[in-house]
Parts: sequence; structure tokens; C-alpha cells
Amino acid sequence: MDICELKIKYKNLLKPIFKEKLIIEQNEKNWVTFILDGKQEDFFFSLYGTDCVHLYWCNECFIFNKHRNNLVSSDTHGEIVFEDDFNIEHLPNLIVNLILQLKDCTYISKIEKVKGKTPLGYDDIRDYIITAKSKNFNKTKYQLANITIEYII
Repeated sequence: MDICELKIKYKNLLKPIFKEKLIIEQNEKNWVTFILDGKQEDFFFSLYGTDCVHLYWCNECFIFNKHRNNLVSSDTHGEIVFEDDFNIEHLPNLIVNLILQLKDCTYISKIEKVKGKTPLGYDDIRDYIITAKSKNFNKTKYQLANITIEYII
């Protein structure tokens, strides 16, 4: 799958949800940004090639990188890093499912727990617990590998 195919896949998944607020920008061959909240630009994600996504929500950054073990602490400091391996073909569904969990929510807090080191030893592996405020009474805890989202009303 190339970046153009990915762009179409994300657009098809997100357009019915975000409608006119969805803005897609592509300034370079292997870089695409999807803005989910229109002109506000506080909820968006960028594709860096086909195997890396940075999702920004309420000034928090979720990093999904196929080459996670090559990242160093300066790449990931303060960010929320997805620690599980993933198939590039399934990455759009992972991202869209996370987006649906974060949509219409507000960031409250983040707790990080160090579990160990990456194989090269240049970064810590962490578990994250994100607390988000939601108006939806039916939202339940969401688990995505080492990332947990808990909701309060």
C-alpha cells in the first residue's frame, strides 16, 4: 500500500464521521495531514510514509511507528508511544478506532509507568493511562495494547 492509497482509505473512513470538518493536506510526497476539527486544528494526525502516524489530540501526541525500536528518548519524550507491533495494512483501523474513542472528549491527565527498555536500550517502554472527560455516559474504558483510556463525566 502506498501513501496515496492510504490517504484514500483514511478519507473514506473519516469523511462520514467528520464531514466538512475533515481537511486533508499533502505538501510532500510521503507526508499527509488529516485535520479532524476544521479550522480549530487541535485534533489531527499526520502520516509519515506508510508506517508512521502521529495523532495529536488536546496537545497530546500518540506515536505509532513500525520502527519503534529505532526511536530514542528524545523522539518520544512526553509522547504516548504505541508499543505493540502492527501490520501496516491494519494501521488505519487502529488509528480510526482510537480517534473515535477520543472524539468529543477532553484531556484530563496522563499517567506513565516504565516497564522496561527498548532492545537497543535508548528508550523506555511505558504503559499509559489517559483520563478523558466525556459527555457520553455509555463510554467504557478503552484498551489499545499499552494505552488505556478511562472516561469521566
